[in-house]
Amino acid sequence: MAGGILASGVSGLLAAQRALATTAHNINNVNTEGYSRQRVEFATRTPDATGYGFVGNGVQINSIERSFDAFVTSQLRSSTSSSEQASEFNKLASRVNNLLVDADAGLMPSLQAFFNSVQLVSESPGDNVARQTLVSDSETLVARFQSFSQGLADTRASLNQTIQTEVTAINGLTTAIGNVNREISSAISNGSGNTPNDLLDKRDQLVLELSKHVSVTTVEDGSGALNVFIGTGQAVVVGFESRDLLTMNNAYDPEQLEVGFAAGSGAVELSAQLRGGSLGGLLNFRTQLLDSAEDGLGHIAMGLAETFNQQHQLGIDLNGALGGDFFSSLGANTPQILGNQNNTSSASQIDVSVTDVTQLTGSNYRLDRTGTNYTLTNLDSNNTVLLTSFPGGPETVDGITLDLTVGTIADGDSFLIRPVRNAAQDMGLAITDPRSIAMAVPVRATHSLENTGSGAIDSGRVTNSAAYIADSYAVIMADTTSGVADGATIGLINDDVATANTLQYRLMINGTAVYTQNEGDPLLADQDALAAQINLSTATTGVRAYVDNVSATLYMAQDPRSALPFTVTEALLDSGATPLDAADSVTGYFGAALTGAAPASTVTYGGVADSYIVLDSAGNTEASGLYTSGDPITFNGIEASVSGDANSGDSFSIVHNSSGVSDNRNALLLGALQTGLTLDGGTSSYEDIFGSLVADVGSQTHQSEVSSKAHNSVLQANLEERASISGVNLDEEAANLMQYQQAYQAAAQIISAADSMFQTLLNSIGR
Repeated sequence: MAGGILASGVSGLLAAQRALATTAHNINNVNTEGYSRQRVEFATRTPDATGYGFVGNGVQINSIERSFDAFVTSQLRSSTSSSEQASEFNKLASRVNNLLVDADAGLMPSLQAFFNSVQLVSESPGDNVARQTLVSDSETLVARFQSFSQGLADTRASLNQTIQTEVTAINGLTTAIGNVNREISSAISNGSGNTPNDLLDKRDQLVLELSKHVSVTTVEDGSGALNVFIGTGQAVVVGFESRDLLTMNNAYDPEQLEVGFAAGSGAVELSAQLRGGSLGGLLNFRTQLLDSAEDGLGHIAMGLAETFNQQHQLGIDLNGALGGDFFSSLGANTPQILGNQNNTSSASQIDVSVTDVTQLTGSNYRLDRTGTNYTLTNLDSNNTVLLTSFPGGPETVDGITLDLTVGTIADGDSFLIRPVRNAAQDMGLAITDPRSIAMAVPVRATHSLENTGSGAIDSGRVTNSAAYIADSYAVIMADTTSGVADGATIGLINDDVATANTLQYRLMINGTAVYTQNEGDPLLADQDALAAQINLSTATTGVRAYVDNVSATLYMAQDPRSALPFTVTEALLDSGATPLDAADSVTGYFGAALTGAAPASTVTYGGVADSYIVLDSAGNTEASGLYTSGDPITFNGIEASVSGDANSGDSFSIVHNSSGVSDNRNALLLGALQTGLTLDGGTSSYEDIFGSLVADVGSQTHQSEVSSKAHNSVLQANLEERASISGVNLDEEAANLMQYQQAYQAAAQIISAADSMFQTLLNSIGR
């Protein structure tokens, strides 16, 4: 009996000792990150069977368990990954947002100062100080664009370095997890199936650290090893082996790093499939904000440079020269075209140019050949256009023109097109001399003081500097006539051979004969000859003829100008003694079909002109057409509008403006570009595009801040929940310490009692 009591006491002593050790282990690891509180599970030892029942043999330790909840741990990993992603995105987004909205160094103050200077020059176009201020503010604006572009480029370079660091950290963690898997499996085998709690904690902590970099899911296999997957299911740890991530160049852009796996002699890109953690935040920031910010800034830069240049080229400077580029050329890198590294084609030169900046969307595009089809996909909207002219010839989509000048494109090849990405960094200033700023319009338009109608002409403008020819032009208000001559059929006289008369055609204007043609005389060769005949009598008739040979139209106008109508009469006569008969006929130059029965025809032209004709200083016709009040009259790159009732013969002059000292008309047009809807197909101004960019960046920054706070709150709740389950409570451990100490002392007393009984038994036997 004493032996049974002794054994039972020893079991209690050992159990209490192990419990005290476990409690001490908990207390000592209270500050160990990732440590899970351990507890001793006690069980009774197998009792001895007797004739009167089972006698207990004390206590044994069944197992030492850690306080662990798999679901809570999984939630903690998920919230950690989400919190880190939102935090990283917000940190980077805030950097870009602060760059754009800086009240002093931001783009908007510089843009406003630039247009304020344009306004200042428009108020004093000949003031050299105002012009020099515009040059200085222009330099500041260009520097601001370049600075912003460099800031975003630096962010992209830093992003590449951080991605490399993240990949290195992830690889280190996955390698460590694989090694711990091996240790756990070995410990389970050597420990008779018991779980190595501290190693499990170590592995869980490594997985939690991994979740800070990328989203993680896990599956435990039968050996106790934990298989780890990232992103959308990419395995990085299987059993004891880990698979390293690597960084690789983007398939199109060698300056952009992507994340992937090694695959044979190459690599498979995984960037689009990775989620969560700081790495996911980096990749999301690049695709959702940084790319659009660079493209938005480039869109504004290109839109401003090109539209301002176009208007500046339509002006004239203080030296009397036509305006050139105000901002310098954006360079060969804008637009940018990048071939996929897997392309097999011989296409060595695809020419991409911006031919209509007003139609640009600010988006990037992908050019693909699939079979015999060539498609251009807008990467923002995913809208695809089937190209029908390219590559056999140039084709324009959204303001960009594509043309294949050298080589061919193979089936399956693709190209990335960035129309505006580099525009801000390539922007420069072409103007250095303040006198070269073209603030005047190259032409001036005035009306003649002798005009009799109410017609008025605006000041005129140049719409195409390449087509502009400096000269003195006259706009003559006239009437369109049906006068035609071709030297063969028009004016042909048909005689009635049955009568012996001699026919004669006579043309009269306002009752004065201006041309007579007898039967057998040669016909007038053309309209110029007809006009010449008419103009020989202008002093008498008060009417002058003009010809536009391009449209084959004869115009007539009062000379001198008059509000009165004039008449054109065609007549068939007999120059002999025999009277006309019905069979006699003549075709008139003004369309009259004259016969002996109807030998005369008169057309009356009103005093109000219905047409115009434009003559240069040499009298050559430059343009003509029907007159509609307010409609533009366009020729030689010049445009002017006449409005009101202009009488026949009224004239307007359009002359070269040789001095722009007091002319601010082009300055006003340049200033109007600030708020003009010149971009996005005529729906947005520069400020609209910039405002949209700032709003988008600001919105994403704010959303990421809110998201970061929300995910951090969830993370803290999960940490607290895990701590409530797995954390060490020193008060509880102190109580356990006292409990196990007392149990130890009690077990010792049992051993002491057993010894006393044994000694008593020995003593009784000895006596």
